[in-house]
Amino acid sequence: MTFPMNYNLTNPKQENICCTQCKMELYDLGRAEAVTPGGHIVGTYSAERTLCDILKSRSRVDIQVVAETFKRYAVRADKNIPLLSEYAKILRVETRLRAYLEVLL
Repeated sequence: MTFPMNYNLTNPKQENICCTQCKMELYDLGRAEAVTPGGHIVGTYSAERTLCDILKSRSRVDIQVVAETFKRYAVRADKNIPLLSEYAKILRVETRLRAYLEVLL
């Protein structure tokens, strides 16, 4: 789960939740809402923001997972490449993103 930088992570970590923190100005970037199978509305991030987050934490994510994720995104009908590029620029992963997109698109 992603939390703002000033959030106290003691309780989530005690519950064995994998936590990441980001600056407050980046916390709302790409925020969306989704409905769970149980009918509850939960906060999520858009696919474009999630792809940039995966590239940002590349050392913690297996390269095969990254490649498969980008392959699946490339065939989606609702992909938004300009938005993905904008998020990549803001999150400073633009050069890594280009390497994947050049191969897939």
